[in-house]
Amino acid sequence: MRTKALLGLAALAVGLSTSVAQNVYSLNVVGYVNVSLQANKLSFLSLPVAPVDGNYAVSNMIVLDSGNGTQDFANLYSWNVASQSWNPALTWLGGAWDTPNQVISNGVGFFVASVANSTLTFVGQVPQGAIQYKVPAGLSTLANQVPVTANFPGSGAAFPGNDFDNLYTWNQAGQQWGAAATFLGGAWDTTSPNGPLLNPGDAVFYVNGGAAIPFTQNFTVQ
Repeated sequence: MRTKALLGLAALAVGLSTSVAQNVYSLNVVGYVNVSLQANKLSFLSLPVAPVDGNYAVSNMIVLDSGNGTQDFANLYSWNVASQSWNPALTWLGGAWDTPNQVISNGVGFFVASVANSTLTFVGQVPQGAIQYKVPAGLSTLANQVPVTANFPGSGAAFPGNDFDNLYTWNQAGQQWGAAATFLGGAWDTTSPNGPLLNPGDAVFYVNGGAAIPFTQNFTVQ
């Protein structure tokens, strides 16, 4: 019941910083990102890397344990832009998801309701070059497609947001959304005009009151 109530807040767009502990390791364009899951808590996450084989199925990209049962009955919730609601929960049991072919792309957010303290490791390729994003009209989840700690999604010419758009990040420790960050006059009203600081694997819930917003992020592994 508490999980449903918390997820319901997202549909109403109430919602600022996340406390997911993370470490990033990479070599050339392939690497992995660790995020910490806490027992009986919701974590708002994203895929910070792309699959090397192009397979975005949840069974390929999100593995909660090695089949040892520690995360049995953990759930995953993804946002459906078309219906403006959360998709039915995916359940982890016996080392697999009950809907293994559901696609979770990088650049979007999802909730994991963990049943145990553990580390979730994302393994994949780091996108490079001109990376394309598009924020649809209405409510959506949004995330950085590359594993960097940076203010997101940007402002000004780099991110042509609509005035009075809002975004929210998830407070894992408090299990709640914080105050909205509002886009106005080409910048966000946070400590940085480029938006809240996100770590690799973080996501935001975006409320777009205008037209869809295409933008491009240029990234190269140094």
